[in-house]
Amino acid sequence: MGDLESHFRELASEIAVGASADGELKVTEFFKIFSRLAAENGDCPDLDYAPVLHDANGGYRVDGYAIDIPEGSDSPSGDLHLAICSYYQDDTLVTINAKEIDRAVAEVERFLRYAVTDRALNELEEESPTYRLALHLRQYLPMVARVRLLVFTNASLKTRRKVFESRLIGKLPLTVNVFDIERYAKISSAGSDPVEVSFNEDFKGAIPCLAASMKAGGYTSYLFAIPGKVLADVYAAYGSRLLEQNVRTYLQARTGVNKGILKTIADEPDMFFAYNNGLTATASAVETADLGAGLIGISRIHDFQIVNGGQTTASLLYARDGMGRDLSKVYVQVKLSVIEEGLLGEIVPKISEYANTQNKVSLADLAANSPSQIRIERLSKEVQVPLREGTLHPTRWFYERARGQYKNLFAYKTVPQRTRLETEYPKSQVIEKTDLAKFELSFDGRPHHVCEGAQKCFVRYVTSVLSHLRTNLGETWFRFAVAKAIIFKSLDQHIARSDWYKADKGLKAQTVAYAIAASAHAFRAAGRQMNLRRIWDEQEVPAGLLAWMLENSKRIHGVLSNPPGSAKNPSEFCKKEYCWTDHVRGSVSAPPAAIVQFSVPLLEYLSQSAEGLEETRGRADLAFDASLASLVPRAAAIRDHGRKRQLLSGNSSRALDKLEMARLIFTKAERNSLKRLLERLGINF
Repeated sequence: MGDLESHFRELASEIAVGASADGELKVTEFFKIFSRLAAENGDCPDLDYAPVLHDANGGYRVDGYAIDIPEGSDSPSGDLHLAICSYYQDDTLVTINAKEIDRAVAEVERFLRYAVTDRALNELEEESPTYRLALHLRQYLPMVARVRLLVFTNASLKTRRKVFESRLIGKLPLTVNVFDIERYAKISSAGSDPVEVSFNEDFKGAIPCLAASMKAGGYTSYLFAIPGKVLADVYAAYGSRLLEQNVRTYLQARTGVNKGILKTIADEPDMFFAYNNGLTATASAVETADLGAGLIGISRIHDFQIVNGGQTTASLLYARDGMGRDLSKVYVQVKLSVIEEGLLGEIVPKISEYANTQNKVSLADLAANSPSQIRIERLSKEVQVPLREGTLHPTRWFYERARGQYKNLFAYKTVPQRTRLETEYPKSQVIEKTDLAKFELSFDGRPHHVCEGAQKCFVRYVTSVLSHLRTNLGETWFRFAVAKAIIFKSLDQHIARSDWYKADKGLKAQTVAYAIAASAHAFRAAGRQMNLRRIWDEQEVPAGLLAWMLENSKRIHGVLSNPPGSAKNPSEFCKKEYCWTDHVRGSVSAPPAAIVQFSVPLLEYLSQSAEGLEETRGRADLAFDASLASLVPRAAAIRDHGRKRQLLSGNSSRALDKLEMARLIFTKAERNSLKRLLERLGINF
């Protein structure tokens, strides 16, 4: 308990600091911290904060939600994720039992039952968060197959239950997942909370298996056939936590129903074992049981991760819950590698990469130990940070490519050592890998992608930007990336303190992303770019530039808070591309003369960006890119012209996306395609 007490105090301090900086309630900051960790751990997709509370008799409560609907499904198949906060403001750690969890679950159940009634829409004010959430849920509930409820609590849950019993809300099964202080401690320190599956206790008995190899190269292998119903039950209980992180992140961005798998389950379930490739899984340990007659069975799996076969697993649950299929004749083959705990970080990513050959490049790029991520971390350690005016000690920016790295920096250190490290690496100068994606895509005119949530935003950034930069990740790139971080963090803080935001709170993160995107677009439309080198050198945003962006933010917040037409839900409106292209992109006019001083001509910016790249990119390519600087303000018009003449290809369209954002690092195919397009349109470059 003593160690949990220290984590409780640490969490309380983080909540207090964050709530004060953001001007928010402590429970809001608590939700933000826990929802981010839960999404990283695979407990849920990125959740939207949507506080709904009714205290009267028969009251209800919900604090956040996410709707995960597979693409291509034509029947109920998705998951509705709901979260409720059971937050205690006590000075010492509180211990709770299953009864407190049951009470929280009952509050969410009452809201769901109320939200689907016509009475709710008649009684609630149209502008209220409760009405907006109820209306949104009613729209998507016909496509939902199950409800996954997360209970967030800063208390310590004491119960023997590892898996809470499912229940029904109408015809929808509801599963309960508790995220308490113990799980917070594990994930914030170690990066994950391993899944422990007890087949004996929770899934009706051990699974017969065959030991295929024993202690070879640090691992042991088992082969077995798991009943489809059991695998569906396990996935219903643990969801995406079962999927190895790279696979999970990839599938969250490309969720789809495998129609071939569904057809086999429907037409030939007894042939599923023969037709399906099965699962590749890993674990840190297993417990076996004697089944008699010389047979052994797996009774418990520690740190169970599916590294290949995530779509098969998800499709089984969909077939059962979404289509009502019988899984009694379905069996799935499993190859389970039990790897020594010290080797998990080294071997599991390799198994994931090799087992997922069709996704190999994308999965490898998403890993925390990918070459790009390691390179960025190294740059954060090597690049000297200018001494900010008024400060006495130099600092560094800390890039956290894996959860827990920053916290572990201070582990087992003396008080003087901790103080010295905190001075060198202040918490305000930590950049998480998902934050980097958010900063870069905001600046690049993709705020709607930022608003999709940290995990999806990261996938988009890696696959569309970072994977193409690779060899161009130099010191200049790092300085500019940090400058974008400074802009984002500064604007976020000033919005939180502004009177107009305090009078109408909500959508702060969305407003920051859109305001940066619109302000950067206004500079590019004028043939200029924000002076990122100056911001890096001064380690702060010039006051005049910040004031201008803050004024832009006020107008944009009004647009985002009042969606047009049928788009009743502001947070969902922010995720749509038309929100950016039709309502916000052109809302910031050309920077006035007093603001232009904080920018540089595009050609100068491109010259700065190209510093040190001559060895890794051909001079002819650099010259071509530089010649395109004058076309950046015309990129949208070139696209329209090319579309009208039906000359656009996938490569030329992607190249124009980059041109519009003044990110002139093209693949060879994009560069050649853009050249041909410009030549066919008769545009000089």
